[in-house]
Amino acid sequence: MSITRSASSGALAVLLLALAAATRGASAAALQCGQVTQLMAPCMPYLTGAPGMTPYGICCNSLGVLNQLAATTADRVAACNCVKAAAGGFPAVDFARAAGLPAACGLSISFTISPNMDCNQVTEEP
Repeated sequence: MSITRSASSGALAVLLLALAAATRGASAAALQCGQVTQLMAPCMPYLTGAPGMTPYGICCNSLGVLNQLAATTADRVAACNCVKAAAGGFPAVDFARAAGLPAACGLSISFTISPNMDCNQVTEEP
């Protein structure tokens, strides 16, 4: 019985990995603003928070996932445009913190987050 469970668990793991790879392949072709917004949401307390606050784990983890999803120049341009569009709806965002967020999370991106960023200038990896 444990062999059957192990085989079933292994098959389930392979199926989940295949599904994740297929989903990743689909999302790589066109990064959606919904994905960007969802991944940036955990960072909002930091971006609008009190002085002295630092980004916390889930914010940096989500930003890392977003960085991985934006694998192509087209994806990075799309992500940039999504962030720029979303930023306009959040007047309380501290853009100095936003610009420093990738570095605070130990990441490097090819553009500076600001309300007037030129997403057409996004390049390959920094």
